[in-house]
Amino acid sequence: MSRNSDFSSCSSDDSRISDEETYALERRRFKKTYKIEDELARSANGIIYNGYKKNDKSVRVVIKQIPRKKNLEFKHEDRIKGVPREIYYHFKAAEASSYVIKPLDWFESHSSYCLVMEKLDGFIDLFDFINLNGAICEEDASLVIGQLVQCCVELKQAGICHRDIKDENILINPDTYQIRLIDFGWAGEFSKDLPSVAGTQAYFPPEIYNDKRVDAEALTVWTIGAVLYILLTGNWETDGQSQWLRNFKTERNLTSSTVALLDRIFCINPEKRITMENILASGWC
Repeated sequence: MSRNSDFSSCSSDDSRISDEETYALERRRFKKTYKIEDELARSANGIIYNGYKKNDKSVRVVIKQIPRKKNLEFKHEDRIKGVPREIYYHFKAAEASSYVIKPLDWFESHSSYCLVMEKLDGFIDLFDFINLNGAICEEDASLVIGQLVQCCVELKQAGICHRDIKDENILINPDTYQIRLIDFGWAGEFSKDLPSVAGTQAYFPPEIYNDKRVDAEALTVWTIGAVLYILLTGNWETDGQSQWLRNFKTERNLTSSTVALLDRIFCINPEKRITMENILASGWC
């Protein structure tokens, strides 16, 4: 009764199975399949644990416990009665792009959902990577950004907008610079008129403060630019409230082609901001 990308599970809309019976089945299935080892991280959006598969301890996993109260929106597939938005979009995104960390399974209980994901050896989040290593050269940054843009283009083609691209939501292998995108807690449909403000305020594009609504393409490009800026300069500073403060002193050692790309990414007018496809076509990454 494994839950996979078609979301088949014991929590269908079969009225013969009560919620209590469903939760009991889920608990037994989880305990039979996975073992939690220790806590990896904690935030308002959930708790992350290290773990492994019981029938093969060499298969390491990451388990995210997501509070039920944080998932007020559900997606519906065929006769399945409700898949939490984060889990729904994560599975769909992994189908669309190999740059997304792979989800393996999910479970539900009275108070939370558990999302089980692959654990990749040697990968750390980009926030920690920058704290350990500082800014990186343009050539290395282009390797990272090329993968990130390609990932976001593939998600766009699948109708998915991540909505919270930032260094903390990107895993990187420090040796190979391979990346994986994580955390689809704010994900939604890719639209020219996103219906609500979502994500991390420090990375909001300027138009969001004027219109309260934003185009998915323009939002994604701006947040990709934030990651690029962090890679190249080691920082992303705001005015203490919301607006990003571009620090031109940190750009002195960048090539003219890189500065020109940054100018096109951080264009204040979202309609004139460079697109993801044009970033790839520019030859910079």
